[in-house]
Amino acid sequence: MRFSMSLPVLRDPGHAQPYHRTFALARIAEEAGFDTATVGHHHFMPGNMSDPLTLLAAVAARTDTLRVGTGIFQLPVHHPLRVAEQVATIDEISGGRVTLGVGLGWWPLEYAAHGSEFRTRGARMEEALEILRLVWTRENVAYRGRFHDFPELTVHPRPVQESIPLWVAGVADAAVERAARLGDAWLCGPVQSLAKARSCLAVYRAACARHARRPDWVLRRYAWLGKDRRTVAEEVLPAYVGGLLEHWRESAEDATERELFHRLDAGEHVPAEEIARDRLLWGGPEDVIAQIADYRDRTGSDHIHAAFGAGLPGDTGPTSTRGSFDELASMIALFGKEVIPAFR
Repeated sequence: MRFSMSLPVLRDPGHAQPYHRTFALARIAEEAGFDTATVGHHHFMPGNMSDPLTLLAAVAARTDTLRVGTGIFQLPVHHPLRVAEQVATIDEISGGRVTLGVGLGWWPLEYAAHGSEFRTRGARMEEALEILRLVWTRENVAYRGRFHDFPELTVHPRPVQESIPLWVAGVADAAVERAARLGDAWLCGPVQSLAKARSCLAVYRAACARHARRPDWVLRRYAWLGKDRRTVAEEVLPAYVGGLLEHWRESAEDATERELFHRLDAGEHVPAEEIARDRLLWGGPEDVIAQIADYRDRTGSDHIHAAFGAGLPGDTGPTSTRGSFDELASMIALFGKEVIPAFR
């Protein structure tokens, strides 16, 4: 199995290198055996990265084997030619270690502020993915589409990889089908229950078969790894799940998630462990190993993406991640020491 993770973005504005703790966590992830470290993307929120590509270039320059990627970059918000240039530059800096994970987002303001249109975001995504693939793999090409057109040109620098991987996120049937048709992999989760993930997976595999594409997907899960299950359940899980629920309200798409909020709003006490049961990786190493094995057995997943302490609202503070540097570093290292070897 492959294991990737969300790279916590920790800023220290008074430091000569404000992102020094983020760079340190990337090096720990590399040593721990993670395949890829991703950074998210949102504008106008203090707890999220408005420019993940610039940060990933810096991470790439400070690592040797760790792949760097976005999870997710809101591609329809921005001009695909500019994105193509930026990502190709990271590919050059990293020696061919970049992946672009893309999604639609959920906040109309980000589209309006950048001159894009939220209503047509699905069609814009499709066109942008076509453009990226075109300009990364061919020189002296022109394009005329619904939203973008350009004369014959060549994007520089040229990518190091023969084909920069495109991971496409989404849980609506149209988005999952798009991932099968235009992406190299489908990004699943992290909010959705396992039941919803499995129904989406059926759609994805059927679409891959129709388009003669090999199914490849990444199961994303928020995570908190501690010394034992009891400690995490009592000291971390209630507050962490509470924070996650605040963020999930902003972007809930599935009937299962809406039903959960209906229960909560009706005054029902829903234990944090019930909510976390098939949505999070949590507990001690043996618990997380068992959870991953269950995901693998029930879905066939061979690529798990863990987001340690991530998923909190990004508009209420300087970080959307729970946990100190020491706690996050400890979880990443422990995952590499105890969890990853169990699947190798």
